[in-house]
Amino acid sequence: MVYVFFLVLFCFGLAFGSFLNVLSFRYDPNGNVFALDNLRGRSHCPHCKKNLEWFELIPLLSFLFQWGRCRGCRHKLSYQYPIIEFISGLIFVFVPLYLNSFYKISDVLFASFEAPRFYYGLALVWILAFLILLLITLIDLKHYLIPNELNLALIVLGLVLVVILSTNYVFVPFRDSFLKHYNLLFSPFKNVILNHSLGAFVGFVFFGALSFFSRGKAMGMGDVKLALASGLLLGFADIVLTMALAFIFGGAVGALFLFRKKKNLHDKLPFAPFFVLGVTLTFFFGFEIVDGYFNLFNL
Repeated sequence: MVYVFFLVLFCFGLAFGSFLNVLSFRYDPNGNVFALDNLRGRSHCPHCKKNLEWFELIPLLSFLFQWGRCRGCRHKLSYQYPIIEFISGLIFVFVPLYLNSFYKISDVLFASFEAPRFYYGLALVWILAFLILLLITLIDLKHYLIPNELNLALIVLGLVLVVILSTNYVFVPFRDSFLKHYNLLFSPFKNVILNHSLGAFVGFVFFGALSFFSRGKAMGMGDVKLALASGLLLGFADIVLTMALAFIFGGAVGALFLFRKKKNLHDKLPFAPFFVLGVTLTFFFGFEIVDGYFNLFNL
């Protein structure tokens, strides 16, 4: 029963991944992500413009059965289609799985479907948050910008998350942060609302300062808003770790591009993908990263 449930979740994730692909490919930087023109109209081959039949739109499977080519013109299709669908499917499976373990809900997830209500709310919030972060990554890689409406959606999810955590704090002691008890060392606040508000403030001020003093060259305002929204979702200690990881990976990739002469110091490098990677690592491995760091130095 449990395996069937996760298979259903994975299939839902594949479908949402297909939807994210549609939004990212149809997005117009001068418009809205959720504009009606992006949502309506039949899907078609980006090369020959042939309208696709229903059996050509089955997430993941259609791409595999057609060997990654359009059935009409045989032109190669972007690998973004199956990759994003697969990642979205993993989000629908592993986010609730991890939250079940993190909040110690049950040894056998959904075996009785009697988990506390707050858990389902948290799972939904974080699934939606990761889907939005995935879409932000795709758009930033292509257009070097982060749409305001996606940052606003993350802020709304952050507010919902704070309400859920603050009203169910008795069920989640030491679980306001994915760093677990290390949060007690770093955050000056034990109150959920204050901790997450400080996270949003620190993210906004730090990235805002980078944008201001570099005159928008180091960071755009979309990155500033993303840091604010992510800080609200994660809280103070978690957003600090997220930013550190983002700069480590971003710096490493930037240095590699410079070394291989793929880019120079004046070229743009989208930062959102590294920031999203930082959020993901903090969410799933935040405690292990900090614990490993302290153990490395015998602290």
